[in-house]
Amino acid sequence: MQHSPSLRHDAADALDRDAGWHLRRAARQLTQFLDESLAPSGVGAAQFSLMCLIASAPDDTMGALADRAGLDQSTLSRNVDLLVKAGWAEVVTAESDRRRRAVWLTESGARALEIAMPYWRRAQAAIDAGIGRPMIKDLGAAVGALRGVMPNSVR
Repeated sequence: MQHSPSLRHDAADALDRDAGWHLRRAARQLTQFLDESLAPSGVGAAQFSLMCLIASAPDDTMGALADRAGLDQSTLSRNVDLLVKAGWAEVVTAESDRRRRAVWLTESGARALEIAMPYWRRAQAAIDAGIGRPMIKDLGAAVGALRGVMPNSVR
């Protein structure tokens, strides 16, 4: 079945303007590059980001971390569980409120993050040189702006 030339044009235009498509492509490329760059440290790109999220958190609760990461709590919990299994994080329940679960890096996790940091810095310098810090800041602002456009579907 042949589609009309206008459908081909409309599809090409949609793909060109589709922010989700461009962000997924960028995410795959950056993740692959960071995974390769961080490989000597033994920490993957996803682990590195999550460990940075935990280490820099002003609020270490599972809910606050999930919100900051733009994830639901069950997804964050599955990702944190991988760090726990590696011995890099621990999850504790507060005695005063059994519903409150806090996450922090273990000593081993903090060391792993410190070892990975120079590899990340080198990779990030290459990314900065390629696309520039202003574009990275614009991307962060765009992600924040999406919260206002789609408050129920994007954290």
